[in-house]
Formats: sequence, C-alpha cells, structure tokens
Amino acid sequence: MTDTGRDGPAIFFHADAIEGEGKDLVGRRSAGQSFLRGFLTHVPGPRVSAVVENKAAGDAFAETVKALGEARPVQTWPLRGDADFTAVGTVFFPGPGYLTAAWRRQRFGADRCSLVGITHTVSTRRVIEGLHNLMLNPVEDWDAIICTSRAVQSVVARQMEEEVAFIRDRFGATRVPLPQLPVIPLGIHAADFAPVPGARDRMRGQFGAPEQALVVMTMGRLTSVEKANPAPLFIALEQVAAQIGRPVHLWMVGYATRPEEEALHRDGAAALCPSVAMQIIDGRVADVRRHIWAGADVFTLPVDNIQETFGLVPVEAMAAGLPVVMPDWDGFRDTVLHGETGFLIPTRMTGGGHRIGADLAARFADGTDGYLQHLVLMQQQTQIDIAAYVAAFVALDDPALRARMGRAGQAHVAATLDWSAVIPQYLALGDDLAARRRGVAVRPPLSPMQIDPFDLYGRYPTDRPDGDWIVQSRRPLDAAGLATLDALNGRALYKRSLLPAERITAYARIIADHGPLSLADAARLTGLRVDLAIGAALFLAKYDYLIVAPSRTNSGPN
Repeated sequence: MTDTGRDGPAIFFHADAIEGEGKDLVGRRSAGQSFLRGFLTHVPGPRVSAVVENKAAGDAFAETVKALGEARPVQTWPLRGDADFTAVGTVFFPGPGYLTAAWRRQRFGADRCSLVGITHTVSTRRVIEGLHNLMLNPVEDWDAIICTSRAVQSVVARQMEEEVAFIRDRFGATRVPLPQLPVIPLGIHAADFAPVPGARDRMRGQFGAPEQALVVMTMGRLTSVEKANPAPLFIALEQVAAQIGRPVHLWMVGYATRPEEEALHRDGAAALCPSVAMQIIDGRVADVRRHIWAGADVFTLPVDNIQETFGLVPVEAMAAGLPVVMPDWDGFRDTVLHGETGFLIPTRMTGGGHRIGADLAARFADGTDGYLQHLVLMQQQTQIDIAAYVAAFVALDDPALRARMGRAGQAHVAATLDWSAVIPQYLALGDDLAARRRGVAVRPPLSPMQIDPFDLYGRYPTDRPDGDWIVQSRRPLDAAGLATLDALNGRALYKRSLLPAERITAYARIIADHGPLSLADAARLTGLRVDLAIGAALFLAKYDYLIVAPSRTNSGPN
C-alpha cells in the first residue's frame, strides 16, 4: 500500500526546477521536467498534490500540470501560513534540502510526514553548506535524501559522517538523527527517444555524414570543466580514424554559454583530431534534440569532473538504441552495463589522504579558488584510459555489435530506468518512511527560531497586562476615525492588523458602554480571547482611545 497520507504524496514545486521558455537547458531542469511528467503519469490518486512557497507558485503549478495534460484536480499547500502540508504524508523536493519545511513541520508534529530530497550536483559550496545546515535542522530518520547513484551516496554519507563527528564534539550530542540515503536513479520517458523511421537518413543528410562514416555523438553543454573535457575524446578518435580506415565524424550536440568554450572545442578538435570531421550542433533545437540520436552510431561523453553525479544523456542514448562508451565514473557505472549496453572506460584520480587534497579543500572553503577553478584543479588529476577508449570505439566499428548493444540498451532502459520503473521506487520509499514514523514517541514540537515574541521580549516593557487589568473608554471611536488612524499608523500601509476594523470599533463601543471593567470581562462581552482583548486594548490605548491600568489588587509591575 502506498503512503499517500490523506492527500499525497506531494512534490515541492518551484518553477525554476523545470524547463521553460527563456531558461538555459541544464541537466537539473531537464531532470525536473521529466520527473514531473513521470510523477503525474505514475502516481495514483484522485488529485495531484504539491507543496509550494506561496499562492503564486501554486497557481504556476496548476498551469504547468494542465499544460502537461493533467485532468485531475490540483491541491496545493503553501509552506507559509497555517496550512497543514503534513497531510500529504510524503513531500518530494527537487534538491537535497527541505527549505524551511523541517521547521514548519514542527508546528504540526515531526511524525506527521516525511521529507525527501534528491541529489544533483553535490560539489558546489551552496550544496555543501546546505547539507551542513540541514544537519542542524529538525531532520528525522524517517526523512530521506535520494542519491541517484552509489557514487553520490558515498559523497553525502561521507559529508554527514564529518558533520556528526563535529556535532558530537562541539555540543556533546548523544543523538544525531540522520536522513535515509536510498539509491534511486533518475528516470526518463523511454518512448520519447525511440527512433523514428527515416530520421537516420534525414539527420545524416542534414549534417553531412555519409553512410559509410562512423558517427560518434556527444550531448550536453560545451563546458570543459563543468561537463566534459573533450581532449581525451579528440585524441582517442584520431587514433580510431587511423585504425578503422573509414571516415569518422564527431557530432558535439549542445551549446556553449561562453564563446571561449566553443573556441576551445573547435581549436582542440583541429589540433588533436584533424582527421575527424567535427561539428558543433545546437542541441536546443527541438527537432535536433529529438531525432539527432538516430543519425549517430555510437554515443559517448568524456566526463572527468566532480560536478557530474548521474548523467541522463547516456540513458537517453540507450533508449534511442545507441551503444554507449562512457567513463567508469560516478553514476555511469550504475546505468551502463559493461559489455552489454556499451563499454565503461577505466578512470583514475589522485587518492585521499595526501597534502594536495587538504590544500585544495582549504582553498575552496576560504574562497581562494572559485568553483570553476576548483573543478579545474580536480580535473587535472583525473584520467580516462585512452587506450581502452580507442579499443571500445574500434570494437564498435562492427555494425552487428552496435545493433546488439543498442537493442540491449533499449531493453535495459525500459526495464529499469523508465519512469514507470522508477516512480514505484519513490512510492515504496514513502511506504518505508511512513513505517519508520509509525508509533514513534515524538518530542513536543520545538523550534528555537519560533519563540513566542511576547515571551522573548518580555523584559522590554514596564508592565505586561493580564485579564485582571482594568480598561475604560477615554474618547469614542467609529469606523471613519479608525480608517483615518490606520492611514497614519502603518496598519494600512503594511496590510497587517490584529483584528478586523469592525471588531476593533465594536470593542471600543462595548468598553464605552460597560466600562470600567476588567480585560477578562471585556473579552467575555466581545467574544474575544483574553489575549486578543489585551492586544486590542493596548492598541487603542496607544492612541488615547482607552485607558488601561492595573487593578487595585494588582498595582505592582507585572
């Protein structure tokens, strides 16, 4: 049985987490858009649920899912205000953190729902500091951070290990709750990448590749530090061209956000693989993005940086029926079946425990090296085995092997990496986390950042009136007088008031008719809580409409 809570499960929706007009095509947005479609398609229930930051985000979510063809009613819960978002049971977030949700959950009870984040890039300062701060949030062991690969799970677990050691040493903690770290891959809609009849000939004709050419394709932003340094691929393909004795074409499908990066790719190809016909093809063009796979023979991407954690594009390539040649690096080893759907090329990196690692960590932490500089320094100490790279491409010069691996890749993706196979793992995780919540002895809700302000600042005033204090009228107040007052005192400007205007004027009238009387009696006559009666009396006394004074039995400072 799926843990849907009363109204869930739900996703946390933020428009920046999905693709849209005017936004750069980047991996996390592509993954977010794909996940939303998978969530809508494969999560059952009478409605679609989302947690949002505010009403505007809720309206954007409703419009987005409608545009994707969703016909079920939409229910949204804002994190702000009194809405009890814990009714959904499980909330899936688009990043590793939970924003303010862990603290907001405290208001309703920590055992009321589970919060689930997901990793993308884990190497930026923002993410590293976010995980650090998360450990000081009221996170429970019925929360989770989905790790999209075993490699990225090792990164998050290692950082949390250091955080726990710090918390125990610094605060003497005996209990440090940790979120679960399940490994669940990203998914795709495999049918979106199925080859279309005629697409191969059309793509080859459009981009000038004769049928006898071996076309190797990459897909992704052209950035040598954030995505893939192309030099090892250029060097390998020049050797491949010499060995197979027929034309080799390299289609680098993507775009460069900096002209210097595009020049680096063009100049690198000219210098390192002059025998290869390399061209850069804009991957943002919808027709190219959909059909370019059909024109290629082999897919590769020479990723050698720590920003990558999973890598959707080789999964998409396999869904399109291409054999893939990928570095044996982070998440690729979880998605590519070596010798079955393609080849994994050995990689090497400097080991931990040396002075160089401590130096780089310190430089990155103190800002001596910015993020891109940190990536460059790390990338300089990683290697893709070029001999093995060449051997893989040469082996795939065999059309029969390409076809066999291509079919195996399509079957592998359909069975394990399509959203139809991945979303049930999300739902099963929700069930597991609900079981962890069930029957726990939850401590009373507590937030050190949500202290009653009248308690927190209670030593500021001379007195703190209670229900025994006496209130009486000093001068009348009607609706027009209150409106004039509010135009001068800030209530109208900032659109916040303790009570509606009609309740304030009714309160002043009743005190004028029945006073002097105690604040407790004023509350009873007006149907207000005593605390609201006290606040309203102080508001009116502030502007000389009422007099508030201690009772004769309570004349000392309170």
